[in-house]
Amino acid sequence: MRSRIRASGFLIVPVFLLLLLAQEKDASMAESLQRDGAHVDLVVRKITVSPARAHVGDIIRIEMTWQYWGDMISNYYDTTIAEVLANGKVVAGKPFVYNFGAQLGDEYRDTFLWDTKGMAPGAYRIRGQVPLRLDATPYDNFLVVKEPVTLVPQGASFPSGEESGGTVVAKNPFWLER
Repeated sequence: MRSRIRASGFLIVPVFLLLLLAQEKDASMAESLQRDGAHVDLVVRKITVSPARAHVGDIIRIEMTWQYWGDMISNYYDTTIAEVLANGKVVAGKPFVYNFGAQLGDEYRDTFLWDTKGMAPGAYRIRGQVPLRLDATPYDNFLVVKEPVTLVPQGASFPSGEESGGTVVAKNPFWLER
């Protein structure tokens, strides 16, 4: 028993040193990116939500487009989670990795499915985001859809006599269509 405790004590020191060096490496990479004038940057360009009016239990399709708009140096890469939030709660997400093969202007598209089973009826604000740790401009890593998605109980009619369906779209106002 005493030898196990002693052996695990010897393992703690190298693990601690590795963690310490990893943190220093991340900090030095961020400093070098800033010092060299290089930056990484993802911009959420567009979110399309369909249907905009649905019954609780329906599947809502959210399509999100984002673009790489930064420099790539030193074979740097990062992993993040592309997410969709409804009223601040994550309802769908997928891992996203961009790597040293990324080029200025590369566009990424993904489809997220939100299963509304178990959700309360009401209006939901949709936000799509692709947060990035070292992003030069974090204010454009998300986009909020202005019009809410309306959920009503199964079998209930929609306000104003509307039918289920419809599409709501949000576009980044700082980007021009080509």
